[in-house]
Amino acid sequence: MKNRFAVLKLVMILVLAGGIASVKAQSLDETLSNLSSDAAKKYVAPVVDAFGSNLNSGWVTKVPNQLLGFNLNIRVIGVGTLLDEADQNFSSTGKFNYTSDQVDAILQNSGYNPGSQQYNALKQEILSQEWDVNLSGPTITGSENEYLNVEFPGATIQGQQVGKYKTEIQDVKGFLNKLSIFPSAAVQLNVGTVFGTNAAIRWTPSIDIQDLGKFSWFGIGFIHNPGIWMNNPLPVDVAVGYFYQKLEVGDIFESKATQFGVYVSKTFGAVISITPYASLTTESSETTIQYDYKFDTEVGPQTAKINFDLEGANTSALTVGLAFKLAVLNLNVDYKMAKVNTIGAGISFGF
Repeated sequence: MKNRFAVLKLVMILVLAGGIASVKAQSLDETLSNLSSDAAKKYVAPVVDAFGSNLNSGWVTKVPNQLLGFNLNIRVIGVGTLLDEADQNFSSTGKFNYTSDQVDAILQNSGYNPGSQQYNALKQEILSQEWDVNLSGPTITGSENEYLNVEFPGATIQGQQVGKYKTEIQDVKGFLNKLSIFPSAAVQLNVGTVFGTNAAIRWTPSIDIQDLGKFSWFGIGFIHNPGIWMNNPLPVDVAVGYFYQKLEVGDIFESKATQFGVYVSKTFGAVISITPYASLTTESSETTIQYDYKFDTEVGPQTAKINFDLEGANTSALTVGLAFKLAVLNLNVDYKMAKVNTIGAGISFGF
């Protein structure tokens, strides 16, 4: 049993590592430290949507169809949200604090001489406040060859005109370098059947991923088939279900997600069988992002604790899939259609 779990963990490491193969030496913490909360919300949005969709995928491949029975199944599942190319870049306005070097570039572009009394006064004033700026550049899923641009809007400061200036921040670039599928993996235990009800527990052993931190995932839920109480069985097996999940990535991301839905399946065969399945679900997810934002002020460098919540894009979804049983070996593949789409696959052993 110990060796089996070691193999499962290795599989999950490979799946997760595949999603961040382009990560470079700079950690995500270091990247985010250059971003105000307004910029960070736009920067991380694509993976927030992916976290939520992945969590709410792959739960059900077969509806229970017995009043009482024994079913024990352990699955290794992999899910991957398809990332839209349009989400690799963003453009918006927001608040931003400049560093000392960035202010120097702004002032010199407007013709002010470093070290003069006027220059120093203007610099102190710019460093003393947040500025409404134009932000544009790659999101976390964008190209590693593109950088964040912050455009100073121009202002009259102490009676002096400081012109517009665009700062390129090369410490903020596409962290995942045009990643097309954002993957996650977990082990899931299904057990039942008690009065037409199956329970499921999903988890990922804590895995340390370079430049991201420790990845962990836990979920629990159940499905119930009310048709088992009917005198005349339905032509297909139908169940309702509810699932709750929580995912953590390092000290930066914490995602929670819930799913409620109607699940349908029909099995053809016995020892060797095929089961088409589908579901119509409502889902929600919320990710808390926290990091240290580093910037300069007129009295010196400062660090601010940034903490905000973002909701995932998906609110409803339709999933279709096929499961194959070969004695005690089970395989499945499915596709979830929602605002952000997700593919899933699994391999399991059970009876």
